[in-house]
Amino acid sequence: VLMCAHHHRLVHRSGWEVRIAADGLPEFLPPVFLDKQRKPRRNNLHQPLPFAA
Repeated sequence: VLMCAHHHRLVHRSGWEVRIAADGLPEFLPPVFLDKQRKPRRNNLHQPLPFAA
């Protein structure tokens, strides 16, 4: 996942994890101290455009 240097360091230093979901989009998993179940979160503001059929 492409991130600026600031956010890349923030993810690594604060316990967040990034993974690619089954649909190919990135999900961010919060650290346990923020969400005990670590429910994946997505950035819904910036999503790729659907491919033309």
